[in-house]
Amino acid sequence: MARPLRLEYEGAVYHVTSRGNERAAIFRDDRDRARFLEVLGSVVSGARWILHAYCLMGNHYHLLLETPLGNLSRGMQRLNGRYTQWFNFRYRRSGHLLQGRYKAILVEKEAHLLELCRYVVLNPVRAGMVENVSQWPWSNYRATGGSSAAPAWLEVNWTLSQFSSRRGNARRMYRQFVSEGKGARSPMKQLRGQIYLGGEKFLKEVDSRLKGRRLADIPAAQRQPWIENVRKIKEAVARVYGRTPAELSRRRGGDDKVAAIFLAREMTGLSGSVIGREFGVTAAQVGNVVRSVREGKRKRLARAIEGLRRQIDAAL
Repeated sequence: MARPLRLEYEGAVYHVTSRGNERAAIFRDDRDRARFLEVLGSVVSGARWILHAYCLMGNHYHLLLETPLGNLSRGMQRLNGRYTQWFNFRYRRSGHLLQGRYKAILVEKEAHLLELCRYVVLNPVRAGMVENVSQWPWSNYRATGGSSAAPAWLEVNWTLSQFSSRRGNARRMYRQFVSEGKGARSPMKQLRGQIYLGGEKFLKEVDSRLKGRRLADIPAAQRQPWIENVRKIKEAVARVYGRTPAELSRRRGGDDKVAAIFLAREMTGLSGSVIGREFGVTAAQVGNVVRSVREGKRKRLARAIEGLRRQIDAAL
């Protein structure tokens, strides 16, 4: 297997989604959504992202953004981590709120960004939560369309400039554009390799930005982090516990092996069978390890794992 790449570079455009663990609600009321937007605004400003669109649903959210500094992972870690901490404090709960790793689709800006701006805000309509997109206050639609003030961290100028140089006309045309999209074919139907939304020229440009590695060498499942990262996680945990990676594969269920398996599953999203092969266990055993930590059966170890996660995420 070719060594997969982390698809991050300066100026990349992404459609990002993140879901609740086991599809559980991540927003229980409007106070939760308001707090999430506070955190989002802070992260967007701090990471210097360009946020074009967002939509908060019940058990997931959508973001449409550019990363001038090529720092998607670091920003997402802050966003999901800070919101989870607040959510857990509010509801007196512990553990993970969001499911494994977020999904990030790399987008060809010129061909697909505008259509995605419409697609994102129409999510509540497609889900049957409201009849009209203007009825949902937890997306950028009202701010971009001019019926409410846009926060400083939301980029509306690019979207409106696609319609007219006159702000009033642009807003009216944007609202019409969104309205006409209710029955439109989903842009996700054009997804390639599960993580690319763009044409051949775009894929070649991505190839050149990623230091010349051929996109043909990258497996289709690259929407997930990869086996190389599993090995890096194993190496990092082994160092902390004073062991070798080979020892982690041979040993039975010590804290070191449990921590490494849990982090590999949580931080990469690879299947239990793939991770199991790296640690000499079955997919079922991987599942048992993950559940034991998530369900609070190893509270002391869980605290150590959080510290390891922060160290490893910065290194991957």
